[in-house]
Amino acid sequence: MYGCGSKSKETKQEDDTVLVEVEKTNTETNEEMISATQPTVNIQANNKITSPQVIEVNSEGVWHAYEGELGTVQLVDNNGTELTLGILSAKGEWMKSGPVMFSTELTFDSKKAKKGKLIIHNNPGDGDGDEAGTPISFEIPVIF
Repeated sequence: MYGCGSKSKETKQEDDTVLVEVEKTNTETNEEMISATQPTVNIQANNKITSPQVIEVNSEGVWHAYEGELGTVQLVDNNGTELTLGILSAKGEWMKSGPVMFSTELTFDSKKAKKGKLIIHNNPGDGDGDEAGTPISFEIPVIF
């Protein structure tokens, strides 16, 4: 499914969350692989962010909303300290097929930290077994 030179590694965390790590070896292949496993975000790797920061996520049809929420955005500094957490809520009709926009506004104090990361978590829904989806997260490094 993915082209030559692309590498991805899925690791299962203790809480059964799947963390998708993508090794960039070929830009085109990397973009194809990312789009197959995660939605698009208005913040790119190593963008500078300031408070308040609006995070917008396009579900791209690869993540599904649960009760109008796509998941959460966690902001942590380079020491792993959580600075804030926001809920990705639908910006309009969410009960449709195809892409849907979700957003949250993060208010934070980065103090003396220079770097951190956004961790985007999906909302797999309630239930267990086949009733709920698989928890998935991905990270975007950011600069303050």
